[in-house]
Amino acid sequence: LGPESLILLFEDFKTFEGLFYYLGAIVNHSQLPLVHIKYIEAAARMQQFKEVERVCRDSTVYEPEAVKKFLMEAKLPDPRPLIHVCDRFDFVDELTAYLYN
Repeated sequence: LGPESLILLFEDFKTFEGLFYYLGAIVNHSQLPLVHIKYIEAAARMQQFKEVERVCRDSTVYEPEAVKKFLMEAKLPDPRPLIHVCDRFDFVDELTAYLYN
């Protein structure tokens, strides 16, 4: 089984805690963008905001548009992960508009 299959399995059973711990073990070594965005999503659901920030700051693998969209919709209590993504990938205008509203 690959990461894609296991991610689907965890999501089918709505076990986001299991997904968080599984992806946490592989996210630092994975080159699959799906692993990184699903880890960000799982960490946000588990209220592990420091992990969301760390991956947004340190990862070079995720798709910035998808992560930015998720973070804007999630409305996390701390905007730092969104600030990291928008600053690194030149979404500053969208960030400014989001934070202003």
